[in-house]
Amino acid sequence: MEMAKKTFWAVLALLSCPCHLVMILALLAGTTIGAYLIQYQRLAIGFFAVLFFASLMIVGKRKPTRSDKTHGCSSGKTEDGHGACCVPLRINHEDE
Repeated sequence: MEMAKKTFWAVLALLSCPCHLVMILALLAGTTIGAYLIQYQRLAIGFFAVLFFASLMIVGKRKPTRSDKTHGCSSGKTEDGHGACCVPLRINHEDE
């Protein structure tokens, strides 16, 4: 069920991307919704932008997972002493 929700929000993000509004307007040309979107383009762009970013935030949420080798991020090292679990980039200054 979780995968279906994520898929729904991903498709919604794809369809509501403000840069796709030109294609959506072309597809909806001649319809009442298309006329409304053309009449209120600024409102439509704002609505699609908010919907797009909200759906991206929902799709981007991940449940935190812990590796069996980590004891937590307070020490900054894994069980075997290599790497850091919280620091994205570790620079080795021993060569200088």
